[in-house]
Order: sequence, then C-alpha cells, then structure tokens
Amino acid sequence: MKNWIINQTINWDFLQQYDWLKNMQDCEQDTIWHAEGNVLTHTKMVVSNLTQLIDYQILETKNKETLLFAALLHDLAKPQTTLIENGRIVSPKHAKIGEKVARDLLWDMDFEQREQICALVRLHGLPIWSLEKGNPNQAVIASSLRVKNEWIYLLAKADILGRICNDQAELLERLEYFKELCIENQCFTKEKDFHNIHSRFKFFQNNDEFPQTIFDDTQFQVILMSGIAGSGKDTYAAKLDLPIVSLDNIRQKLKIKPDDKDGQGKVIQEAYAQAKVFAAKKQSFVWNSTNLTQELRSKLVGLLAPYNPFFKIIYIETSRKNVFKNRNSDIPTSVLEKMYRNLDMPLPSEVHDVEYIKWE
Repeated sequence: MKNWIINQTINWDFLQQYDWLKNMQDCEQDTIWHAEGNVLTHTKMVVSNLTQLIDYQILETKNKETLLFAALLHDLAKPQTTLIENGRIVSPKHAKIGEKVARDLLWDMDFEQREQICALVRLHGLPIWSLEKGNPNQAVIASSLRVKNEWIYLLAKADILGRICNDQAELLERLEYFKELCIENQCFTKEKDFHNIHSRFKFFQNNDEFPQTIFDDTQFQVILMSGIAGSGKDTYAAKLDLPIVSLDNIRQKLKIKPDDKDGQGKVIQEAYAQAKVFAAKKQSFVWNSTNLTQELRSKLVGLLAPYNPFFKIIYIETSRKNVFKNRNSDIPTSVLEKMYRNLDMPLPSEVHDVEYIKWE
C-alpha cells in the first residue's frame, strides 16, 4: 500500500491496475443523490474536498494518511451491493460490507491504522443517520471507542461536499447535529470515559441511554479467543493456565469436520454445556474457537452474563501466508477464505476488555 499514497496525495495512476478501482468507475449512482456520476468520480471529489478542510490540514501526517485511505475506500463495496429498488439505484449495507473488503485489502498494514481506516469506512454514514438511531447517544459513544468521532465528522463532511445533490444543505445540517451530539456526550475528540469498564459493559449490554456508575462485582473471568484458524490461538490459550473449552477438540471427539454445517450444532451445544459448568462454579476458563462474528460472540456473552463474569476477548491474527501454511492441510482453502470475508473485528462495546495481538 506504500505506493497508494505519495506525499499525502492519492496515486490514482498506480491504482488503475486494481479491479476494485475499475469496478468503482463502472458503478453508476442514483442521480438524485449523486448527480456527479459514478462511484469513482464521487470518490475523487470526496478526496479533493477532504484535503481542503482546514481541520484536516492541521492533522499529523499519519492521521492525514488514515483519512485519505478512508476517503479512497469509503464506497469500496458499492459495486457489489448496488441494485435497482423501486426504480432507484441503491447500495444497501455498502458501509458494513466495505469494512470487511477494506480489511481484506489492507490486511498486512499496521494493525492500529488499518482498523482506524476500517472503522471510518464502516461509520462514514453515521453522522447523517445518527439522530434516527434507536439510541443515538449509545451510537456515538460506541463509535468513539473505535475511532475519533472528529475524524468521522471530517470524512462525512467531505463525503457530503463531494457530491452533487439537492439536499446538500440538509445533510450538512445533520452533520452538525452529529457533532453536537458527540460534544454533549463528551466523545467528539476522544473516546467516552466511563466510571469503570464494568459500567461500560453494562451500558452496552442493557442498551442504556446514558452511562451509569456500577460497582464491579465480577468474580471470575471468561476469555474468548478470536481469530482466523491458524493464527495461533491454541498456542496462546495453552499458556493462560486455565481450563479450556475447545471447539476443535470437541469437533475431533465427535468426528465432525470443519465444513460440516449440520454437525456444528452438536459441537456448540456440547461447548455451551461445558461452559455452564465452569460458570456455575465461578471458575475462570477459556473459550477457544474462531469466534469470528459478533453474532456468535454475543450469543456466548448472553448465555453466560447471568453468572456475572468479567468477559475478555483475546483477538489474534497473523499473515495470510502463516494461516495457509498452518491450516491448509486440514481446512479447505475455500473455508479459510470465507473466514476472512466473515470476520467482524471484536469491539470494546462487546465485552469488558479486548486485547489485540498480531504476530508476523
């Protein structure tokens, strides 16, 4: 990616070799919202407007680069999500899917910067829709735990200015409401502060409107390992010196293959049963599986939350080369590739604590 941006400028000529850029150029948009033309035309206008913002110009070089990458990739998934609905061109879930596609493209980049870019791609539409969320305060507080809301604001402003539409003034007004909402919640330029991490956990678990001060009365720990197969989770989990609920071990015991969809239910039920035994005894333990999606992780958290443990996710990743070297012999390539596409990065709003580990 070092040739994508040179001297804080997008190297458009270099990027012409990539299919994803050509796909953006071939992807038309609805003229009501994007009269400027295709996705690539819009993207170039967004980048241009971003670099002209004074608040962008005063950022440190690395932070400018992060926002440039985000502007470049914010509509990356529009070509694969665009369809005709009621006679209009729409791109549902393009931000959610775009985060995953961006992460796939930037996998070997510096982890922290990559995840900031991915968060910006995912959240670039939040300022426009924040007040229509079921819980606006929680939405902006959650986003502040991923990336600065101030950066989301800058990207969204460039996104609005980088288009031709009749409702631009209204969109800019919504953007300012987002800023005020963040300021009110003390999370515009920094992440939201909580009394303690248990108060933060309960705020998101209970879907509260405002954070409360809650005493931390957790008595044991549940550690959820997370990462693509072959990333080194087993090795790390073994060093924790705690009982382990291992889905791989249960799978081997029951002689169920990784791609056997029908058999996975039996594996999960057996794992849940083992986890409940530890939780009932207030015994700390490790849940060792890929845990790639937020849905899967939330099911386990929901199941064990009544026992009041301290939940921690340890996310581990390594290079693609290492993953395929470690697991290609027992897991089909297609299954490994699907894992990358399905990955939801563990977020601080899911549990008490998240530790991110990247190995070469």
